[in-house]
Amino acid sequence: MVKVFIRQQKRVLLEAKGRSVLVTGCDTGFGHHLAKRLNDHGFEVFAGVLSTSSEGASSLRARKSKRLHVLQLDITSQKDVDETIKYVESKCGNTGLWGVVNNAGFNIYGDVEFVSIDQYKKCMDVNLYGMIRVTKSCLPLIRKCKGRVVNVSSVKGRFAWPCDSVYHVSKYGVETMSDSLRLEMRKFGVGVSVVAPGSFDAATSCSGPESISRMKNELEVSWNAASDDVKRAYGRAHIDAMYDNLANNSLPGTASSPVPVLAAIEDALINTQPRPRYVVSGRMGSLGIDYLAILAHLYSFLPEWFSDFLLARMTGCDKHYGNGKIKNS
Repeated sequence: MVKVFIRQQKRVLLEAKGRSVLVTGCDTGFGHHLAKRLNDHGFEVFAGVLSTSSEGASSLRARKSKRLHVLQLDITSQKDVDETIKYVESKCGNTGLWGVVNNAGFNIYGDVEFVSIDQYKKCMDVNLYGMIRVTKSCLPLIRKCKGRVVNVSSVKGRFAWPCDSVYHVSKYGVETMSDSLRLEMRKFGVGVSVVAPGSFDAATSCSGPESISRMKNELEVSWNAASDDVKRAYGRAHIDAMYDNLANNSLPGTASSPVPVLAAIEDALINTQPRPRYVVSGRMGSLGIDYLAILAHLYSFLPEWFSDFLLARMTGCDKHYGNGKIKNS
């Protein structure tokens, strides 16, 4: 009888002092909390915000920390990215940038037939191309000190989901781009990790009033731009049901603390042997089980007939609202 023992590697952490990190999407959510956490733990933090006049930006500046720099950074703008990198280089050009955390992102809901190409582009430009834009600009400084790239993806980048292809496609891209980059960076000693949060809606602003209002507007844009044939096929009730689900079922029962996600990101930055991928379970419903995180682990191993059946049962996507008539909002 042969016994095989797998010994867990001892967790060895680097000191934060003297290391600098650029974090995108710090106005709200994970990015905002992470900027504060890393600052508290001794990092020099460059916090990129979409608007320097936002409440989140003001909250970061109110700390009056010499190690916390709040910077205008729209990651869809090459000009903003170039100016940010120029500022970062002026502060740590000699030692290099230890890490970048690509956190900025957002979602647009809707069926493939409803969502416009422009809406796909809008989401991809932030969630995927913006991440690539920032990463490419940071890599020369990161290679200099053999630092880290941490890309915040989602468990939704590991499986398909009806009426949410825009987000899932963008996060699939984050996953595969990160895996490619990790292989390319091996020869330079640069670590690349993906952090994929599960159900943490209550811990972020992704399902807050402002986000829900924006998503409702996007649904209306999709409906108004759709052809009469598509409207008849799906029915207005389909759009209304989608919005009602977003407005009423996104927050209840989900994890309310961002700490597990922040801890995973920090581990990816300072662990001497960071994981390639951190799937961070949140919680869903009264049982507190994150079914989406479980699905992220299992999806690749499931036969398509079973995963299709499972997702149809979970989402109710087989329900048909079309009746041949067009009812406007």
